[in-house]
Amino acid sequence: MAQRNTRTGKSLSRRQFFSSAAGLALAAKGYALPQQATGSDSRDLLFVNGKIHTMDTNNRVVSQALIRNGRFAGVGNNIAVQGATVRRVNLMGKTVIPGIIDAHNHIVLVGNRPGWHAPLEHVFTIPDAIAELKARSAEVPRGEFITTVGPISGMQFAERRLPNLMELDAVDHPLYIQAAQGGTRTNSQGKTWLEARGVTVAADGAITAPALGLALQTLRKELLTPETRKRTALGALQYYSKLGITTHRDCGAFHSDEPSGGVANENTYTMHNPFLALHREGKLPARMRIDFLHQDSPTANPPLPTLSQRLKNSFPFFGDDWMKTGGIGEFTGGGVEGLRAIARAGWRGEDHALNLAGVTNLIKDRETVNAEIPITQLRWIISHIPDFPLDLANRAHALGIGVLVGWGPLRSGTNVGPPYRMLFSHPIKKGYHSDGGDITVINPWLNLYTIVTGRNLAGQPILGDQMLTRQEALWLATAANKWFIREEDIGSIEVGNHADLVVLDRDCFTVPDEDLKRTRSLLTLVGGKIMHNDGIV
Repeated sequence: MAQRNTRTGKSLSRRQFFSSAAGLALAAKGYALPQQATGSDSRDLLFVNGKIHTMDTNNRVVSQALIRNGRFAGVGNNIAVQGATVRRVNLMGKTVIPGIIDAHNHIVLVGNRPGWHAPLEHVFTIPDAIAELKARSAEVPRGEFITTVGPISGMQFAERRLPNLMELDAVDHPLYIQAAQGGTRTNSQGKTWLEARGVTVAADGAITAPALGLALQTLRKELLTPETRKRTALGALQYYSKLGITTHRDCGAFHSDEPSGGVANENTYTMHNPFLALHREGKLPARMRIDFLHQDSPTANPPLPTLSQRLKNSFPFFGDDWMKTGGIGEFTGGGVEGLRAIARAGWRGEDHALNLAGVTNLIKDRETVNAEIPITQLRWIISHIPDFPLDLANRAHALGIGVLVGWGPLRSGTNVGPPYRMLFSHPIKKGYHSDGGDITVINPWLNLYTIVTGRNLAGQPILGDQMLTRQEALWLATAANKWFIREEDIGSIEVGNHADLVVLDRDCFTVPDEDLKRTRSLLTLVGGKIMHNDGIV
């Protein structure tokens, strides 16, 4: 996240983390996954006649993959399996990749949005956006809000703007759209509702500061309940499953005890509740990895009021294949003293960098800590790194630090980075992240489009000569992220690995650049279970 805030409140203990959602209603109404996701079909799955990009160390492309008990039991071209326990799926030449790992995003924020959330990261014209909102409205009780908050941008539309009030009035529900970039809009029904609560709305439906914060805060206060949060959390995970994401590493939010008007704010001690509820019910459609954001002041008295409690009372990397805790980030908090505490406790730490001065200071502080407490084996991370010259890459690599890159499709300017080509040729650990959910998009295909073309969503060149090939970019989003997730058995299609894979609707390695943005999943499997199926199986 690119903005800052002051974090308050106390740290969530290990016991609280795993029990704080106990009061949620656990009724299954409205939350059923596709029937195939129940795992009731115990037969082996054999995919044949595909273009299966394994992302293994040899970058093999094979035609067959066998899945047994949730893992890949065979990967190659002549897998001999027979009998009634085998279900054969003819891919008819379709392209297959490992499940995409977004190694740093803010999916938990997206899962806590008010109203009936309608993600729109896959549409590129205003008429298409209106059509999607109309389709969503068919599922929504009359008079209830449809919202799109966070991962959407005016830049993604051919019109280079958000829909206005008149266009949104084609949908017979109150609407509220707050983009990561591009403004905030409502329609006539939404305008009436908001104005009755003291929110100023322009004639064209625009909402600007200072009314903007009040608008989102009011929607949160009046529309959020444990059940609506769970509905939205499930919907968000299912949406990104359709785009091929099988693992999310969430990197936190800015803490607010009460409903906030900040798009990047949530109560960091309760915001995981809907995801925990889904996990208890066996309904998570993707793997979740949860990091803890801390922003203690270096001058706080007593020192490290929240971070010290987190390190004492929580377990890192604790959970199961579907949900696990992680490290500290995307802010560690407490300056060098905070880094010392994280190192002593043996935790992973992550901070983001927005410019050269920032990342230089981050590496300098880590060199200071490493001289006292070795960190080279802790897999610490620096993310975003728009400016990251070779000498800093060398210093970070010497510390065992990895860097996450992505975060680009909404940016503007010349040579704004990250320096993908330099990093790809460097031995430093590197992986893909979107940072999406509040200030940018999560859709991996929009991010991959920028990495391989060097252009933002408005078509403007922003990367200079630092682009990657499609194979390289997809490797960053799959196998390379094993290191950042600290799990070697996902991210590639290899015997013994968890069977996370995506069958694509087009060959993302050969389609024209503009078509790359429109890539979708026809079939998404997580641990061999079908989480999205467009008629392939």
